Amino acid sequence: MVKKIKKINCIFLDRDGTLIKPIKKHSSTRFKLRPPYNISEFLVYSDLNYLNYFKKKYIFIIISNQPDLVTGEQSYKFHNFINRQIKKHIPIKEFFFCECLKDNINCKCYKPKSLMIKKAILKYNISIKHSFFVGDTWRDIEMANKCNIKSILIDRGYYKSMKNDFLERNITSNYFIKSFSQLKTIVEL
Repeated sequence: MVKKIKKINCIFLDRDGTLIKPIKKHSSTRFKLRPPYNISEFLVYSDLNYLNYFKKKYIFIIISNQPDLVTGEQSYKFHNFINRQIKKHIPIKEFFFCECLKDNINCKCYKPKSLMIKKAILKYNISIKHSFFVGDTWRDIEMANKCNIKSILIDRGYYKSMKNDFLERNITSNYFIKSFSQLKTIVEL
């Protein structure tokens, strides 16, 4: 008799803009956000602790594009500092980062591409049916939708400026929240 391995429930999370405050990138064409580059720009969102309500039934995995590491705009030292600060608030099982530039034609991991999330699903035997992805951009939502994971768009006050990105690509999330405190109405405790 073959023993069936229990599937794990997961709340996948984007990092910048979802868990920590992003910085508006100066651009003349489109609204863009970037991660913080130094301690004076760094802020963890205060509602992060609400995620701990779910830690008995879900693991937390971060899936994030980090091209600023390759360009040198953010140092690896500061990147690791950010990750340690997040782990002080919630128990992150693992971080999956794509350090490619978005125009790298050989890249298979830059969101909305799904390599990072597929690796996490395989590594931790994650139940797609009972998992969620919380993110703040169209890339997060499109990737979750492609992988048949319930998508939750969190609006940290920037959605109005990014709404056209969603409309142009015809991307919609399964759920919409403004704070992690609202997850209790979506995610089973």
